[in-house]
Amino acid sequence: MRISLFTALFFLSTCLIYSQIIPSWSDVPNAPFGSRKNDLVFVTPQLGFTASGAREAHRTTNAGVTWTRMFYSDSTFFRSVAFGNERIGFLGNLGPDEYGGASITDPTLIYRTSDGGTTWRPVTNISGPLGRGVCGMHALDSNLVFAVGRVRGPSVFMKSTDGGLSWTSKDMSSLAAGLVDVHFFSPDTGIAVGLTNSEHAQSRGVVLYTTDGGENWSTKYSSSRAGEWCWKISFPSRNTGYISLQRNQGSPCNFIKTTDGGTSFFEKQFYPTNYYSQGIGFVNDTLGWIGGNSIQTTLMSTNGGDTWEPANFGVRINRFFFINELSGFASGQTIYKYTGQLSTGVKENPAAPSDFELSQNYPNPFNPVTKIRFTVPELKSLKAGPGLLYVELKIFDAAGKLVMSVVNEEKQPGENEIEINASHLPSGVYYYQIQAGTFTDTKKMILLK
Repeated sequence: MRISLFTALFFLSTCLIYSQIIPSWSDVPNAPFGSRKNDLVFVTPQLGFTASGAREAHRTTNAGVTWTRMFYSDSTFFRSVAFGNERIGFLGNLGPDEYGGASITDPTLIYRTSDGGTTWRPVTNISGPLGRGVCGMHALDSNLVFAVGRVRGPSVFMKSTDGGLSWTSKDMSSLAAGLVDVHFFSPDTGIAVGLTNSEHAQSRGVVLYTTDGGENWSTKYSSSRAGEWCWKISFPSRNTGYISLQRNQGSPCNFIKTTDGGTSFFEKQFYPTNYYSQGIGFVNDTLGWIGGNSIQTTLMSTNGGDTWEPANFGVRINRFFFINELSGFASGQTIYKYTGQLSTGVKENPAAPSDFELSQNYPNPFNPVTKIRFTVPELKSLKAGPGLLYVELKIFDAAGKLVMSVVNEEKQPGENEIEINASHLPSGVYYYQIQAGTFTDTKKMILLK
């Protein structure tokens, strides 16, 4: 059968070829047994390492199918792990007088291996003010390694340019009371995150930025409320990044985002009630997850954090690590494996701006206030002649009962935003529906009190 050029061009003009990732998570069957896995990193798709608060570290050489213990110390609380290549790696110790309890007495900040984890030795060649523990590490390559610590202070930034043989340490107490995670984009440019006050009830999350390899730092962002601190960093691309905000009490709960590579940051809500968030990870600019040291399920977003829904996997997740868009792992109560399946297809072009549009409410879930946007097109596109268009926007409960009539009037063409206050409604799933002329659309929203 022959397809004319006109037919092909018409198809391309009216349809889109699209691809999307269908994510899947599962528990790793033979993951190391014991307490929470605080951190993990993969050097290749097969070779990975994890650090545990149970005083031990493990290695896999077959993409997580099996794990072997490579290091154990009954007085050490391993909080972080980083590898510059398959042989050179580091373990960060949280140190005494922290979460590990009285049995954690090891003052060593960093352990180093040069044989892929078979043997480990304490790092002793550190110049500058010594911290008391290391919370976050990032190896940019086999020579350049960065570390920060610790959550309850003192606040230090550490750097090695010779593969961890020697380190320099910098006092960061003028900018942060404690530092939790660090990420560098290049030898010069990076960010470190933490908290402004060692008394957590008075603390705010803080994001620091450097453009000279850590010699000088500036505060790029401080969170909007007391009682929270920054925890983990995820940059799926150079411009788009996410930072989790841990908040043990109070609501709603937010995260921090940048879309310009760290030049500026802003907060977005992800949960309307209390959520003890810690781990955050995005596999690309739009698809990602938040986990935490709590009983709540992991949450997933498919639109860059605008809305979130239960992901139904994972407990106490502290770190996400993605090898690529279709493969990754997360560490928490156990180790979880991510597999993405790429789905492709053809769909009609999205409606032109002159057509109706009903957007997803934001925030969602919400408590008790949320906003709904909808667009009324130019009337000429409706072939309806001049005049206003009558619009109805209603909210129904899960049983289909009308619980609120939000809009019931004529509307001018253009974008409209309506604020909904559902303080009189119980928690649950609701549906909002718009009707205008022959156009009808319905979307789901979740009220959590």
